[in-house]
Amino acid sequence: MKQKPFPTFNPIITKEVMTYKQQIKKEELTTKIRIVRAVRKDRVPIVQVAKAYGCHRNTIRHILYLFETQVSRINQDELIAGIRSYTQAEISEKYKGVLNSSRRPKSNKRTASKEQEAYIVGLFQEPKLKVGVARMSTLVKRKHPEKESIYHSLTPSKMRGIYKRNNLTLRHVRSSNGERRHLYDYTAISCFSMMHYDVKHILDKHALPDSIYQLLSGREIPKYEWNIIDARSRFRFIAYSYNLSAEFGQRFLMFVIQYIRATLVAHYEVIKMGIDNGSEFCSGSQKKEDEWNDLLSTIQTHIYSYNPNFDIRKNLIERSHLTDDEELYIPRGEYMGTKETFIQEASNYSYYWNHTRSHSGIGMNGRTPYEVLQASGLIGIDKLLAFPTLILDDVIDHLRLCNKPIEFEQFAKNNPDKIHKASYCQKTKRDIETQFFLPLNAQNVLTYYLPLVFLVHLLNNSQKLPLVRHKYKVRELFFH
Repeated sequence: MKQKPFPTFNPIITKEVMTYKQQIKKEELTTKIRIVRAVRKDRVPIVQVAKAYGCHRNTIRHILYLFETQVSRINQDELIAGIRSYTQAEISEKYKGVLNSSRRPKSNKRTASKEQEAYIVGLFQEPKLKVGVARMSTLVKRKHPEKESIYHSLTPSKMRGIYKRNNLTLRHVRSSNGERRHLYDYTAISCFSMMHYDVKHILDKHALPDSIYQLLSGREIPKYEWNIIDARSRFRFIAYSYNLSAEFGQRFLMFVIQYIRATLVAHYEVIKMGIDNGSEFCSGSQKKEDEWNDLLSTIQTHIYSYNPNFDIRKNLIERSHLTDDEELYIPRGEYMGTKETFIQEASNYSYYWNHTRSHSGIGMNGRTPYEVLQASGLIGIDKLLAFPTLILDDVIDHLRLCNKPIEFEQFAKNNPDKIHKASYCQKTKRDIETQFFLPLNAQNVLTYYLPLVFLVHLLNNSQKLPLVRHKYKVRELFFH
């Protein structure tokens, strides 16, 4: 197309109200098209256009250069001729070549890689895994301990960048008035004075993602997880079982209290234990709760049932169940192929929870349960970390034997006449010995500290618990 000669006069263009920089912030494409038409169609000199828009003439030349090199010849002619009008969408498509390129950095060494970002986004989009930055970081590290170079380099700042770029947001639940309701005054209670006891159904379809649920359903892992947690330090004692029964609930509770009493030799405070109304405990029966308390009074422990209508005290242990899903079953479920590997994973997790994992709950201040116990001044806390991982179905006979000293002391307290009769009646004495497995000598006076022998033989890992003396003195059975 033959270009028309320039006119002999210089057209005048009025000065724009806003400068070029201000205009391109609002309508970059429209502003640049007006500049191109002023120079190419209206034949206004570049210097005048630059003065009218309040920019340098080289800026105008650069816009013309982009127009000539990035826009097709046909579209150039249509714009200059002004033969027809276009919609905004058509203009954006035809003349997008004159737009400035983004100045955003194409890469940053301190951000997560594309592989890492895609993996985190995929995890977050799975059901039951919409967690925050800190918890997601922990989940990834526990799921891939062998890929330290890839996933352990995901710092909290990198993780926050992934969440921000992909608009990964959480749903926060708050009370109606916005206040935080504390379960306890954590500065006032001491360690192992307020505890909670509950059972978790491991294969809870509402808690686990479908992929993990399907993975664990066909394996020989236990069905139930028994938890006793200390409110002050968050220290936990965990066991597992294939079946649910009230005897499991009572035997495991007594064993844990015995272990605490035998390990923390200077801890004499009464332990208050909260339970729900499940069939594995007292089933809401006040009579059964009184029977349990009568037995537990021997080891200075008292249980109470939560209010079935409203009791927020159970929230502490219920929240720990969510952590079990997020930091044990979801990241480590694929490694629980057999009963033996499950026991190993559960043992590692128990140590991780009590010794390694920092807790952000009220009163914890980012410390681990072990560090809170250290600060409390209790003696013998290192032995608490050796608490074994039990399968209650396998060791229930041994737990019964461990609980015999407690049952014997309760029997002696409630039946003083039979204890007196045993001092002169050999048959009564032998019946008591048989009932409570007491290896007694008829020639001796039984005023002594009865040894508490933890005979739990862990069939799954061939470990034995240490021999520890029972600290509660048994009353006199016989007289001279």
